Amino acid sequence: MKTLTPPLIKFGLVAILGTTGFRVALSTFLTEGHFNFIIPLSILFTIAMFMAGRHFGKKDHEYLPIYDVGFRFHLVTFLQFHVVSYAWALFGYPSKLENIGVLHNTLIFWSILLGFHTYYYVQAKKNSIRHINKEDLFD
Repeated sequence: MKTLTPPLIKFGLVAILGTTGFRVALSTFLTEGHFNFIIPLSILFTIAMFMAGRHFGKKDHEYLPIYDVGFRFHLVTFLQFHVVSYAWALFGYPSKLENIGVLHNTLIFWSILLGFHTYYYVQAKKNSIRHINKEDLFD
C-alpha cells in the first residue's frame, strides 16, 4: 500500500510552513507582551491546520481511495509540529517567556490523543478490506 501520497506530502509542507509561522508569531507576541493574542493565535492555527488537513485529505481520497480515518494526516501533523517546535526551541529565537516544559506537556497530551486515534484507526482497518470500507466494495 502506498502511504506517502502527493496530497499528504503537500499537506506536510503546508503544515511545516504553518507551524513555523505560528512559532514566529507566538514568540513575537510573547516578547512584545501581547498576551491577549496568544489564545486566538492558537485557535486560528488549530482551525487552519484542520482545514488544510481536510482539504488535502479529500484530494488524497481521490488520489488513493483508502479508508484511514485521517490517521496519516494526524500523524504527519503531530510529527512535523513537534520537530519544528523543538527545533525552534533549540535553534530559533524563542521568547524568554517560552518554557520548554509547555512543549513537553503538549507532546504528552497530544500523544495520548494520537493513541486514541491510532486505536480508532486500527478498529476501522478491521472493518475494511484492503483499506476500502466493506459497504463501498460492491456499489
